[in-house]
Amino acid sequence: MRNSYLLLDEYMRFLNCVDGGKKPSKSILDVGVDDAIGDAGFDEAMFFKRGGVFKWSNEDKKKKLDW
Repeated sequence: MRNSYLLLDEYMRFLNCVDGGKKPSKSILDVGVDDAIGDAGFDEAMFFKRGGVFKWSNEDKKKKLDW
């Protein structure tokens, strides 16, 4: 699961954790998501392999919680 998540800091920079640290990219506010994500160390194949895509819908809100 390593590198299959995108982490953002308070300055809207992706944190690259590939080498065990948290090296920030340039801010997405300055360069845009496409440029910043290139420095994120993101492993897209691992993201899909771990089932990172979820189905979100309003139908979930209609279900009653049982607790």
